[in-house]
Amino acid sequence: MDNVESNVIEWLKSGADSARDIVDLPWSLKELQPGVYLAEHPRMPFSLMVAFSGDFVRLIVPLGLETLSMSTEERLKVYHTLLRLNDDVHLMKFALSGMNDDVYLRADLDKKTLGKDEFNDALAALLIGLLSAVSALGLEKEFEDEIFDRIVGMVVERIQRGASREELMRFLTVKVGMPEGDAKALLTQIFNAVENSDEDVEMGYF
Repeated sequence: MDNVESNVIEWLKSGADSARDIVDLPWSLKELQPGVYLAEHPRMPFSLMVAFSGDFVRLIVPLGLETLSMSTEERLKVYHTLLRLNDDVHLMKFALSGMNDDVYLRADLDKKTLGKDEFNDALAALLIGLLSAVSALGLEKEFEDEIFDRIVGMVVERIQRGASREELMRFLTVKVGMPEGDAKALLTQIFNAVENSDEDVEMGYF
C-alpha cells in the first residue's frame, strides 16, 4: 500500500456524521481485493468503488442500469442523455463496463497531485452526476427504492450482529438523518419482518 492509498483510506474512514464535506463523513470501507475498496455511508445515495491502479485513483459509482438488454431506441436515448451529461458535469464521466454494458459514473484522479480537497470535489461531482442522471433518465422511483433497500439492508445487518434498538435508532437518526418517528416506524416494520421470516431478510425484502 503506497502513501496515496493510505491517505485516501484515512480520509474516508475518519470524520464525523455531522460533517459538511462528503469526504469528512465516516465512510464504511471493505477491501474487495488488493487495491480495490467498497465505501458506503448511509447518507450518501450511492456505493463507491475506490480502485488504486498505476498512477491513478479511480472512483466508480454503479448506476444499476444495464443497457445490453435495451432496445436500440432505448439504448440510443440513454447514450445520448449520458453524453450530454458528460459535457455538463466536471471531473467525472459516464462509462459502460461489464458483460451487460452497465452504466457507471467514474472519476480518474492523478496520484501525483491528489489532495483531500480535490478528492472531495470528485465525490461532489459524482453525487451531482448521479442525481443529474437519475433526473434526466426518469429513474426517480427506482432510485428512491434502491436507497430505501440499502438502508433496510444496513439495519438488518446490524440486527444480525446483535445491535440493540437504541443503537439502531442512533444509526437511523444520526447517521441516516431520519426523523425519530419515521425511524421508530421503520424499526418496528423490520423487526416484525425478521421475527415472522424463517429466512434471512434480504435488502429487497420490503
